[in-house]
Amino acid sequence: MHYYVLPGIGIYGGIKKAFHCAELLEASGVPCRVATPGAAAPDWFDYDARTVDREELPERIQREDTVLFSFPPDARFVRRLRAKRKIVHMQGANTEGDEALFSMPFEFISHGLHMTQQLLKHGRVAPYVPLGLRDVFRWDGETKRPRSVALMSRKGGALIREVERGLPRDASLTVIDGLSEAEVAQVLKETDTFVAISAKEAFGLPPLEAMAAGCAVLGYPGDGGFEFMRHGETAHVVPNGDRRALRRAVRTCLEDDMYRDRLREGGRTIAAYYTLERERAYLLRALGYDDPVQAAGA
Repeated sequence: MHYYVLPGIGIYGGIKKAFHCAELLEASGVPCRVATPGAAAPDWFDYDARTVDREELPERIQREDTVLFSFPPDARFVRRLRAKRKIVHMQGANTEGDEALFSMPFEFISHGLHMTQQLLKHGRVAPYVPLGLRDVFRWDGETKRPRSVALMSRKGGALIREVERGLPRDASLTVIDGLSEAEVAQVLKETDTFVAISAKEAFGLPPLEAMAAGCAVLGYPGDGGFEFMRHGETAHVVPNGDRRALRRAVRTCLEDDMYRDRLREGGRTIAAYYTLERERAYLLRALGYDDPVQAAGA
């Protein structure tokens, strides 16, 4: 059995990808359960995975089992478990907690090229597993609201106000906050432009989802966004943390329809690479299964 340990079920990309991981393994014949406090299950995105109470793991886990986890604070809990394999599903690599993991006796899976590079700097080699996007984010020609802009609220009001200052008078802004995955996808499919305002994202799932939804993307690449944010081709990239440049970029992009359309098409093209089927195949190989037939015998 595989267990994916989580600290909670809040609205974070790492929570969603953990459930996706468990779902992909289960669909491939590899038994996997998500271990959450009290076996709690999230209600803000769709998934097909089962939960167990993480507090029961010390008694539940067998030596031949495998434990995965993403959040550095869970390292101490996981180290005490008697499973033979303990794997860090690396989605961060931009905090002191992530850095501390590199010297611990864990295996690693890298969920982004940025994380792969960070691990190599510390003498650790990890299989690369590309992120997969759910079809709910794939744009299918839905009508876009002219000169509409969306961003995520979680990164702070000051940056939101900076984006507002850069908007032309006839532009509208939607601040995405507290919505389910399906609701977020619908907003993005109807929105013309998405602004990425996080300067510390290790991968940056929201801008990639926005690309799949047909948005022209501009803003900060964070630490790992350069995997898919290529300036002038798939996104308009702004130096991390430069608020004035962010404000100028908003106005520049909103005033050039042809440029936005070019970014939109480039973004959709690169987002097409990130499928759940590709993620599933790479994940199986990362765990040592060469193909689904071998996985089914796990």
